[in-house]
Amino acid sequence: MKTIKGNRVLSGTWAEMWFNGFLLAEMTKISVKVTINREDVQMGMDVDTKITGQKGEGTITLAKAFSRFEDVREEISKGRDPRATIIAKLKDPDATGAQTERYQIGNVALSEFGFEWEKGKVVTQDYPFSFTPSDMIPLDQIQEE
Repeated sequence: MKTIKGNRVLSGTWAEMWFNGFLLAEMTKISVKVTINREDVQMGMDVDTKITGQKGEGTITLAKAFSRFEDVREEISKGRDPRATIIAKLKDPDATGAQTERYQIGNVALSEFGFEWEKGKVVTQDYPFSFTPSDMIPLDQIQEE
């Protein structure tokens, strides 16, 4: 088994995110997950599973520096369903071979809007979203050398 040194573990310090081509410099976190939907299938006495679909969800966390996504909320209030594309990039200078991991996520639909402010605290805002997993494309991957 190959040994990995601690400096090769990626740091989110270098993460960047673009929303519809616009770099969101105040992004502090992005989490993305694809959930596989399965149904039980009985095969004799065994219960196995069958994939029946998949669902994509995530959350963007921004440090409050601007009024973001109000235009999207207003479009939804008018009965329209705007969709977006996210590019998420992680390029740590210590990554193996200085490589980059980057994903394009299409058909992104923001699903919650609101705010929470607290005196004496740095303000952040979370924006949950959904997407179709088939619209999540790896653009760059970090490979072993």
